[in-house]
This record gives sequence, structure tokens and C-alpha cells, in this order.
Amino acid sequence: MERRKFLGWVSVGMLASSLPVAIAACSSNGSTPNNSTPISDAAPEIDSTPDAEGFVAVGTNQELEDKGYIYEKQLGVIVVSNSGQLAALNPKCTHQGCDVEWKGDSGALVCPCHGSKFGVDGGVIAGPAQKPLPVYDFKQEGDLIKVKVA
Repeated sequence: MERRKFLGWVSVGMLASSLPVAIAACSSNGSTPNNSTPISDAAPEIDSTPDAEGFVAVGTNQELEDKGYIYEKQLGVIVVSNSGQLAALNPKCTHQGCDVEWKGDSGALVCPCHGSKFGVDGGVIAGPAQKPLPVYDFKQEGDLIKVKVA
């Protein structure tokens, strides 16, 4: 038997012997794992439909209180709380577009790429960024925090 033909048959054999394992790994037996959260205990889904004024819910007051910020990547907004002062800002650094991170201990939004720092008002504290972060209108309605991004 030729070497190429032999290696071809060995490859087919290995593929055929691993197929049942792959199928078993992808199949579900209908049971849920022990570490899953029941649907009834899951956090409620936030309706992201804009209201009549164009405000969209991005999170809850409890979430903001627990973490100190709410980051909604799809909408391009970060809501921060610093000593009772709330702000909704665009998280894209005005230097080169990296997403800033909220550093609650220092009360600043910091760019992980080049170190720019911004205050809660969006103003530049330290460069290389020269322009402030855009600020959005927001409101607290019931337990929800809503932001007007458009």
C-alpha cells in the first residue's frame, strides 16, 4: 500500500472515531446544569424602547448604586455616580476612541490606551486627549435610569 493512501485511510479513521464524541458534546439531554439560575430569579429585562421624549432605559438605580456605574455598550453610554453626582457620557475617548473605564476611587473616567483622564462632567483632567467627552441628558424614572443619546 502506498504511503499517501495509508495516511488517507488513517485520517478518515480518526475523523470517523471522533465524530460520535463531537455529536455527544453538542447534544442536550434536556436537563439544566446545577449552577444555572432559574428564570424566575433572573434580573428583569430592561425595555430599551425609547419613550416619547427619546429617553432609553440603560439600567436601574440599584445597579448604579451597587457598581457605581452603568455601561451600555450598544447605546454607547456610561452612567457614573460620584458623591451623589450623576452623569451620562459617551465612553469613547476623544484621543483615539478607546472606551474609558470608570475609576470610582479617584472619581475619574480613565482611558486604558493612553492614560487620558476625564471628570464626571466629561472635562479633560489629563491628556493626551484635548476634547471633553460628550455628555448626554438623562433622567431617573422610578427605579430606571434613562438616557437620551440621539
